Amino acid sequence: MLKKLKLGAAIAAALMAAAPVCGADFPSKPIKLIVTARAGGGEDAEARAIAPFVEKHLKTQVIIENQPGAGGKIAFEKFQNAAPDGYTLITYTFPKSIIIEYQGKTGFKTSDFTPIFAWSESSQILIVNSDSWKTFPEFLKAAKAKPLSGGLSGRGSTTHLMGLIALEALGIDKVNWVPYEGSAGSVAALAGKHLDFTMSLATSAVPLIQAGKLRPLLLFSESRDPNISDVPVPKEFGYSMNFVPTLRGVEGPPKMPAEVVKVLEDAFRKASKEQGFVDIAKKRKMVLTDIGSKEFGKAVENAYPSIAKFQNLLSGK
Repeated sequence: MLKKLKLGAAIAAALMAAAPVCGADFPSKPIKLIVTARAGGGEDAEARAIAPFVEKHLKTQVIIENQPGAGGKIAFEKFQNAAPDGYTLITYTFPKSIIIEYQGKTGFKTSDFTPIFAWSESSQILIVNSDSWKTFPEFLKAAKAKPLSGGLSGRGSTTHLMGLIALEALGIDKVNWVPYEGSAGSVAALAGKHLDFTMSLATSAVPLIQAGKLRPLLLFSESRDPNISDVPVPKEFGYSMNFVPTLRGVEGPPKMPAEVVKVLEDAFRKASKEQGFVDIAKKRKMVLTDIGSKEFGKAVENAYPSIAKFQNLLSGK
């Protein structure tokens, strides 16, 4: 009997030694990072910029996999059912996933995803052709006089959301929105004088602004962007707006172990501080931030009611 007890104890001890503590041996193989947009766009560029530095700190390969389609819906729905082991992650322009949820039935919930880390925050900017209005008050007067044509990087995009928030706060009754596939299309159309104005992420407009073809009139943020510090923000004109932060970061599937999240959060945070990545961000006019898993989760929670308010307009109803 004693021999059996000793044998059982030995087997149990061996099994415990063989079974890895959750996260203790993570990562032990390459990690897939899904980008919900085509190669070459802003999301893709930032993912590929930070990946080598993440690899340095995780000591494993980070494989970028582009999964465009339906604004990201296809990728999000597949991601919802991915194994929560930390080997499949996703990056996109938050909060476009929540916007998609409010546009119709989906097979995913952003609130189910596991926030890990966000490394940059972008603000939407109102820009016009350099041959048109010189100041924001001049533009606002014209926009209240008659409907203007405004460009969007897609209906239901983050720029569409900010446009709706802005119209309400500024008291503009109507705009004839013209959707494009990505910010590049709307910015190019504005430069060609096919639109009265457009809204885009500030990073998308900077090159043509610096070339003198476009003029920025208003940055939708609480504070000025250091890359375009001469562009005013709404509160300087007495307007208060409920901004939904536009973040670039990384999330995991639902129910990821906290130990694995911590490993990934630390690696992405360290990567975002690497001088090589900081140099790339400076060149791309990115505004770097440091938003950990808990703060990222709070941003997700707070975004839902702000976006729900514009559900019908975002879905085109």
